[in-house]
Order: sequence, then C-alpha cells, then structure tokens
Amino acid sequence: MKRLTALIAGLTLALLTFGCGDTTDNKSNTSNATVINNNANRNTSPQMNTNSEANANRGAYNANISQEDYDKEKDSFGKKAKDLGDKVGSGLTDGWIWVKTRGALLAADDLEESSISVDVENGAITLRGTVPNADQVKKADTIAKGISGNKGVQNQIKVGAGGNTNANAAKK
Repeated sequence: MKRLTALIAGLTLALLTFGCGDTTDNKSNTSNATVINNNANRNTSPQMNTNSEANANRGAYNANISQEDYDKEKDSFGKKAKDLGDKVGSGLTDGWIWVKTRGALLAADDLEESSISVDVENGAITLRGTVPNADQVKKADTIAKGISGNKGVQNQIKVGAGGNTNANAAKK
C-alpha cells in the first residue's frame, strides 16, 4: 500500500511539475498569438487612405456649428475655403454658412467624397462641380436649401464622368 501511495504521489508531483511548467513560454505564446491576430486584422485595403482622408475632411466641417464656435476658428475656415478654391464673401454670416454647407454635404451618403465646390456671397449659396448622376445633384440642392441662414441656392452642379470618385461604388 505504501508503494502505491508513493507511486501516486510521484505521478502527481510529475504531472504538477510538467503541467504547470514555466509560464514564460505561455506568455510568449500569448504574445505571439496577439501579434499574429493584430496583423491578420489589419486593414490592407488600398482604399484605407482615401477613406481616412474623407473621414478627416468630414470632421473638419460641422453642419451644426454654432456661430460662436465658427467665430473661434474663422481664419482657419477661411484658409480651408481658399485652399479648396471656394469663394466666401464678406457678409457677416457667409463663412459660417459655408462651413455648415460643406459639413452637411460631406455628411450625406453618396456625397461624402464628392468634389462639390461651395461658394457663399451675402448668404446666397452657389454649388459647383460634377457628380455622376442627377440624384446627387438633387440631394446636394436639397441639403444646401436646408442650411439655416441661406438666402437662396444656385445649383450649377453638372452630371458627368468627372464627379464622385467613390471607388467602392465604381467596383460594382
């Protein structure tokens, strides 16, 4: 009986020793698995940069920006408008209307990556550019007309091949 007890104790000790082992290997395996999973989950889409830029642009303009918040960054928005080739008049609310219009257009489905230019003069909004279809022309017009403070919308957007470059839509 003593032999059997000694044998069981020895086997138990052996199992505990080999079963628990050095936890460093387990940590190493976990770390390697994490790296492999992180690499596997990494987005390798060629559209990643395009989408990131579109999202960054979307965040730069706020369709619901208050006059007070606009005034804090007025110069920055003026530079952005100039860089985009948009024209912003010197009316009291022209810049504010421009920011709200850009933000609303960038937030809209099918228009977020479009190259619609927005000009504002004395509260009147002019939309320029080219989009792929008439629905987008109507959508941009409706959005601009919904901007509070606007004193009219002139829609000069044309339908043509040089419009929205949404690569995801083009791959269908």
